[in-house]
Amino acid sequence: MTLIEMLIVLAIIGVAAGAVSLGIGSATRAPNVEAEARRLAVRLQAAADDAMLGDQLIALTTDTHGYGFARVGPRGLTPITDDALAFHTLPGGMVMALDTAPPVILGVDGTGQPLGATVTGGDQTWRVQYDGVTARATKVTP
Repeated sequence: MTLIEMLIVLAIIGVAAGAVSLGIGSATRAPNVEAEARRLAVRLQAAADDAMLGDQLIALTTDTHGYGFARVGPRGLTPITDDALAFHTLPGGMVMALDTAPPVILGVDGTGQPLGATVTGGDQTWRVQYDGVTARATKVTP
């Protein structure tokens, strides 16, 4: 084998190794139920903090594909569009069920309406509990 042939073989091996490592990385970043439940808990906590600090009512709203937050004002609900509290679409195959009918109001005095949400996808189920002050996600064991 000549030196040029060796360099070509090494280049092909390098490209193949790079493609494999990129493929493995995207497989581990696939959305899962735990990540979505934790995202809901963090966003719910952020919305409650925003309601308390901004001295305004904020509501959790849902539809069949996801959830979002809206400001409560004299003209009704105004959806929040900034990245932190904007509407979030759940990945395919995941569903979320609330214990109470939306919209769920988050109070300005830190005593929002308690909420329970179940996020399910495949064989995993996670529960998000909001007690009016803090939100946390826990795995539901069968």
